[in-house]
Amino acid sequence: MIDFAFDTASRRAARLRIVHGWTLPPYYYGGTLMPDLNDGMVEQVRSELSDVLRPWRDRYPAVEVQAQATIGGAGRHLVDASYDAALVVVGRRNRRAAIGAHIGPVTQALLHHAAAPVAVISHD
Repeated sequence: MIDFAFDTASRRAARLRIVHGWTLPPYYYGGTLMPDLNDGMVEQVRSELSDVLRPWRDRYPAVEVQAQATIGGAGRHLVDASYDAALVVVGRRNRRAAIGAHIGPVTQALLHHAAAPVAVISHD
């Protein structure tokens, strides 16, 4: 999925916006008691996202990338981002189901509410 997004952006000479939604751990209570923990978690998520994107940034150096790690479900953030997008790329895990293909809540939210075309890319 990431390769598809970078390749498409490269072919179109377009800017690529990566939106990564993440949730706070269940033991977290707003960060008011431990503000250093909040800063540490945010920095760790950003660092992990940067590490994941590094091979693609190296492979596609001409693609301008804006990476965004947001707290909360990715669905809402991707729908919001779709208003400024020419294409929204989202992944779908290959699930072995007895009947039909199943999509997750993020993909479903995009298919119903996105303002731009949506490419759903299967992956393992």
